[in-house]
Amino acid sequence: MSKDLWGFKDPKELEKSTKDMPDSILKEQISLLAQKTNYILYGRPTFIKVRSEEINFKVATVFDVVVPALDNYSKTLLIMYSNPESEFPVAISVGSSYEEDCEFFNPKYSCDNKEKFETSIKEILSSDEVLHIIQILYSKASMLSN
Repeated sequence: MSKDLWGFKDPKELEKSTKDMPDSILKEQISLLAQKTNYILYGRPTFIKVRSEEINFKVATVFDVVVPALDNYSKTLLIMYSNPESEFPVAISVGSSYEEDCEFFNPKYSCDNKEKFETSIKEILSSDEVLHIIQILYSKASMLSN
């Protein structure tokens, strides 16, 4: 008989214990986009290992909106920068691409706790700019799907 010396019982317990971490919060928001648009739009996270000396983080998570009806057109909403072994800090860039960030890293948000992270994500996702992007993509996709 083998002994289980891990500090968690199963994947459900591990998932519950990580639900308030930035990656889980962002994943939840990405999933909600599809539900809120009846799957006309959906969110897609892309993981990138950062290789730029300009950026003091090791990984980037790109949050793209994808529009299946427009030949899977995608638009980046934000990029979250973090380190694999730590929950915080994270930095968030908006309105730039990963390539642009590699040349000149100037994130719009820097978060060192859950509250600041959630406030930042809410500000981004409910901004007039993001809402306008979602409205235009939804309108174009809806026209083609009817």
